[in-house]
Parts: sequence; C-alpha cells; structure tokens
Amino acid sequence: MLIYRNELLPASETFIRAQAGVLQRFTPVFAGLRRIDSGLDMRGASVLTLSNSESLRNKFKRRVFLRTGLARAFSEGIAARNPELVHAHFAVDAAAVLPIAKDLSVPLIVTLHGYDVTCAANEWKSWPTVRCYMRRMAALKRYAHLFLCVSKHVKQQALALGFPEDKLYVHHIGVDLKERQRRPSSRENNTVLFVGRLVEKKGASYLIRAMSLVNHVNPQARLVMIGDGPLRNSLELEAARCGVDALFLGAQEHEVVRQWMSEARVLAAPSVRAVNGDSEGLPTVLCEAQSAGLPVVAFATEGVTEAFPPERRKSLPRERDIATLAEQILFLLNNDDAWCKASKTGREWVESMFDLFSQTKLLEDKYEELIESHRG
Repeated sequence: MLIYRNELLPASETFIRAQAGVLQRFTPVFAGLRRIDSGLDMRGASVLTLSNSESLRNKFKRRVFLRTGLARAFSEGIAARNPELVHAHFAVDAAAVLPIAKDLSVPLIVTLHGYDVTCAANEWKSWPTVRCYMRRMAALKRYAHLFLCVSKHVKQQALALGFPEDKLYVHHIGVDLKERQRRPSSRENNTVLFVGRLVEKKGASYLIRAMSLVNHVNPQARLVMIGDGPLRNSLELEAARCGVDALFLGAQEHEVVRQWMSEARVLAAPSVRAVNGDSEGLPTVLCEAQSAGLPVVAFATEGVTEAFPPERRKSLPRERDIATLAEQILFLLNNDDAWCKASKTGREWVESMFDLFSQTKLLEDKYEELIESHRG
C-alpha cells in the first residue's frame, strides 16, 4: 500500500510513521513530493519522492505535477510497486496524489486531521499545494473511497464543507501503549510541560500568561516548552516580560519527549481556534501524555475534549480562559489525590479508545473491505 504525504515527514507527525510501523497485513511504501531535511528519520522505510533537491528544476517539477498530475518517473516508480491502495494524510495531499490513484485505478483513503477542513482555504491559497486542492476538491470528494476523520469534530467540519456523509468515518490513529512506561516516582512536582508546534492554534501564549499567575502562588513552578515554529522568538520574549521561568528546548526526538512526559507533573495543551479558522482535529500528544500517566490541562475546544475521559471534560476551562487554566494547573501541581485520579482515568481512557494496535487493526479491516469492494 502507498502512504502519501507531500512532505516526508514533518517532525511533528510521528503518528503517521507509528501507524505505518504497526501494519500487519500490508507493506507500507511512502511517497511524496520531497523529503524534509529536518524531518523524521525514515531510515528502514521504503520511500519514493518526486524530487531530491531544492534546485529550481526540482521546484518546477513539483509545480508541474501539482498543476497537471504529470510526473512520469515518479508515477512509474509508484506503479512498479503495484500498490493495492493509496492512503493519503490530509486532504491537501490527497488532491496532489489523486491523478496517480485514478491512473492506477486503486482505492484512495484520506485521513482528515484538522486544518484541512477547519482552515479557510483562501488563507492558504498562496501555497501551490493548496491551490491544487482547491482545483481538485470536487473530484477528490467524488473519487476518494473513504475519508477517515480523527475526531467527531473533524467529521462535522467535513460535512459542513460538503464532503459526502456516506464516505466519512471517525477513526482514531492511537498511540503505542506498549512503549516502556517509567515509574512516576521521579516526577518533578513543579514542572509544567508543553509539546507542540509554536503556531497560533497551539495557544502557547495563553499558557505563558497562565504560568505568570501560577508563579504568583507557586514561584517554584517552571514551564518546559518542546517544539519549534514561527512564534518561538515572540514567545521567548513574552515569557521574559511575564517573568515566567520557561525552558525552550525546540523540536526533540520522540524518546526525549517521552522522558519529559515521565518526569513532568502536568501537560498543558491550551489549543485555540486561530484567526484563519485553523483548529485541532484531535492532538495525538494528549493521548501520548495520558498513556504515560501524565494528567493534561487544556481548553475545552472541539476535538480536544474528545481526547479526555468524559468525567474530566466538564472541568476543562473555556477557550482562552487564562485564569481558570492557571487554577487547573495549580490544582494538579498541589493536590496529590486529584493528580493520581487524573493519571489513572486518563490512562484507562486511552487504553479503551486510542490503542494504536487495536485502531490499526480496524484500519486494515477497512483497507481489505475497500479493496474487495473495488475489485468486485
């Protein structure tokens, strides 16, 4: 089977690599327009790319492919692997690979993750990939055999954009619950962890202001920020202005993130809807943290709440409610009983709803169902 992503693979998209890594009935081959130098380690994976450098010639090849669907060597390389199915992540990427899936006459599955159905397309139309998506959106809705929605929120957003309801299916990617779980005895009671790209929708600015309030009560509390992005410099300046003890670590390997999750007291994920409409589908980091026994505090935004056990959703602060966010952080920093209960219920919820192996088994069932239906 072919796993398609225009860029292979952003450092924040470990969930795509993880899902492919536990496939049992299918052999994954990755394909995309280009590799990312600072992206995930793809050693050991079978990878096909349209271009292998950032030369003007290769940029032109990518533009031609996005405009016309023509890239002879790339298409022939994919056809030579004889894929039975194409699975594209994000609708924007699915539009790019659509001509190849049609030429091969194989089923196309698309995972909708969030921005591809929540962000106003006009805000992104300067990107060649988004212009391709806007041109082929109607054709994609017709040809794609299934759209996997990472949350109920994403499904509702897709319906609002005219995606066919009979092709929409809510499916959680999940996290690896078999990863080694460390004992929580070494947890630092004053560490608040943030993991995510430093972009508007992740809400890091609200967290910094909340931590300023936290520090008035608990001067020992510190903020550890893992992730990079265009807002990093401004966030570092804001932390300094607010007097917040914040350690910015930049992007880190998965194992480093897991280590911090085993040591921190709270994960804060105050995602918001961005000005351009971009909002979360269902952040995998919330499931990863809870699988490690790390309680999470977040704003009660659509998509985000689905990652929490039902009994915790009512207590989540409203979007952009900095004061209540600070109160929730302090509550988990200072109250051992509440911390233990949130740790236990969070882990149990992820076990029941977001187990990577169980969810991937369901996915492979869908693959086989679609392949058989297509052949018939």
